[in-house]
Amino acid sequence: METLLSKLLPISVFNEIYKVANLNLLTEIRFRTGRCVYYAEAGKYKRLDGCVATKDDVAHILGAATKSSLYAYNKRLADGYITYDGGIRIGVSGEGVMKNGELSTLKNITSVCIRVPRFVQIKDSKIDELVKKFDNTLIISKPGYGKTTLLRYMIKTLSDREYNVLVLDERGELGGVVEGESLLDLGACTDIAVGVPKITSYSSQVRSMRPDIIATDEIFGEKETQCILDCIRCGVKVIATLHSDELIKVKRSPIYSRLLNDFRYVVTIIGIGNIDRVIDLRGNYV
Repeated sequence: METLLSKLLPISVFNEIYKVANLNLLTEIRFRTGRCVYYAEAGKYKRLDGCVATKDDVAHILGAATKSSLYAYNKRLADGYITYDGGIRIGVSGEGVMKNGELSTLKNITSVCIRVPRFVQIKDSKIDELVKKFDNTLIISKPGYGKTTLLRYMIKTLSDREYNVLVLDERGELGGVVEGESLLDLGACTDIAVGVPKITSYSSQVRSMRPDIIATDEIFGEKETQCILDCIRCGVKVIATLHSDELIKVKRSPIYSRLLNDFRYVVTIIGIGNIDRVIDLRGNYV
């Protein structure tokens, strides 16, 4: 990951981060033009004193991430992010460009949020117990609290127990795949579908790879919800994440409340890396 960051970041910024940050704990780097650069270790933000982000810094990052072909990433920009090697996700904000009434891309990008993926060994008796008696599991929390980190840990743990786990990694973030090789160990029995739209993967990959478990990050929208329910109907277990700060809000959602009829467990995270509860939807806490 150090090598990837040295190529992605302006060298002056990389050198400063290398001096002061623990790269093994680095989770995020934020650039806002004209403002001080910030970085996060294990989710805690720190200011990179002496480094003020410039337009050239942002241009360097975007050029490295897109191999100097920014125009080829218009759709990704419209979605608000670019995926870089190793599962690094780069969120972007700027000026929207509309075409036929729809957002087609972004220009004059002024903010960049670089999220650095990590595999973390999680020591929590509730999660250990959940893995032992695994059933359909939904992980919920606010953005940035560690849903994806927990998802990676559960994927590897279940895979090493010889479940065939199919990871639907549309954005190339979960497995950190570079040129066909995953930089993050997701277990001995894990298959990763990288860059394939998730809605397509639910049907094509499920039929071809015969998974015991499907793992997917950040469920979004009615179509994906229905795809997940169809997979469960077919007998495939699912582990997935969803943005929400409270289970009650999921229950009130006309779209996502449908998941709770078929998911057995809900894991709630209430702070950065702070696993709150494992809720058995059949009536018990784990």
